Amino acid sequence: MEMNGKLPQNSIINYVYNIGENVKDNSIDIKSPFPNNIFVTITTCKAPLQNLIKNPKTPPANQLEVWISTKLKNPGPRFDGSDGGDKYTLNDGYLNVTIPGNNNGIYVGVYAPKLTDDYLNDYYFEIGASAKGFKHQAPIENGINLDDTDNNNALFRTFYTGTKQPLYNTYFVESTRVSGISMSLCAYRENGFWNTNVTYMRNEKNGKYQSSIFISNLNNGTKYSALVTEESDNGFKSFMPVEFQTQSQSNCVIIKNLEFCNKVFYSVPKTVGKKTETDLSIGYDNLASSYFSNFTLTIDQYPCDDASSKYSLVRNCNDCKEAYKDWICAITIPRCANDANEIGKERVKPRIPISDQSMQIDQPFTELAPCIDLCYNLTRSCPAYFGFSCPDSNAISTYGDSGSCNSLNMNFSSKSVVIWSSSQWTLIILILGFTILIVGI
Repeated sequence: MEMNGKLPQNSIINYVYNIGENVKDNSIDIKSPFPNNIFVTITTCKAPLQNLIKNPKTPPANQLEVWISTKLKNPGPRFDGSDGGDKYTLNDGYLNVTIPGNNNGIYVGVYAPKLTDDYLNDYYFEIGASAKGFKHQAPIENGINLDDTDNNNALFRTFYTGTKQPLYNTYFVESTRVSGISMSLCAYRENGFWNTNVTYMRNEKNGKYQSSIFISNLNNGTKYSALVTEESDNGFKSFMPVEFQTQSQSNCVIIKNLEFCNKVFYSVPKTVGKKTETDLSIGYDNLASSYFSNFTLTIDQYPCDDASSKYSLVRNCNDCKEAYKDWICAITIPRCANDANEIGKERVKPRIPISDQSMQIDQPFTELAPCIDLCYNLTRSCPAYFGFSCPDSNAISTYGDSGSCNSLNMNFSSKSVVIWSSSQWTLIILILGFTILIVGI
């Protein structure tokens, strides 16, 4: 049975859970006649807010206290030193306690501590007790990663899982609203938004499934906390919350749903003539597609279907095209680095020559360099006759390693080398009379 409660500061409310012979028809009692254990949970939905205008350094409000006894009918703090029962304190807004069921009843007191005038409003909480398990579940495992942000949007990706059709729910709220109560699901439900402006996308790879969670219409330069729950045939779970901050500057925008570069789902720099997500998606996609078209003119002349010209036991020309597509998309469509946790390098122009002036980048941005593994995958997938080669550590390059680089959300089997950076790089490929020139500064 779950119940909601409201507590002013420096006050207490008591609950009685009768067991066995003492169970009544109209009560919150434990109906199981002889339970082995009783599982009690308390979770804080709202806590008094800090008056940050008065004192910006005010910490979160103190946690609720819970007093439990199987003998005292009104457990709680005793300021005269007498026994008030067993005292528990919530941790980040959550508490669960297991009590032996060989009692006639359990008495619970929930106490809101006295605070100073640096705090506003009351405590709100939920309490539950059951013989079958905890009514409220706390986040117990990591399940999502923050992938990218711009000034109004955030992108998360779930871990890969074998569960085909889980149901995700996403809660997000400004961090100050759940400060000190971030382990409480009802804190996110009561203080923030639930599946509002949230888009879910699903992809499969090698029998595993991953979901992308895109949250839009956020405030720029704002700190948020997001909590995601998952429901499936395996039950219900709540993932550990993730803190993130939207960008304060608006020179980068997350783009998605590209027709050609379908693995691109990240923030890119705005250009002279393209400012919106839609225009940038089309502009960058067309640019990468045009370079790929030049490449296909070359590889289509290679005798891919000729057994005598087979260049690999495990790769073919389709693999080569796919690897080149991934590489050219990452090179052509620069990814903005997340200021909070990614190593980037400031750039002032594209890596490649662009004739379309509307696609010129008109302001500096911090780029997350393409992964060197994209180049390695290209050299492994295409005929050696093409002459593809990746730079070594002494060459002029701006690739990054797997620790902080743009991988197009691909998992590479081997760890790459550390980041190499310089102010310029050049790669010229001469193939069967066609010249593909890619120059970046």
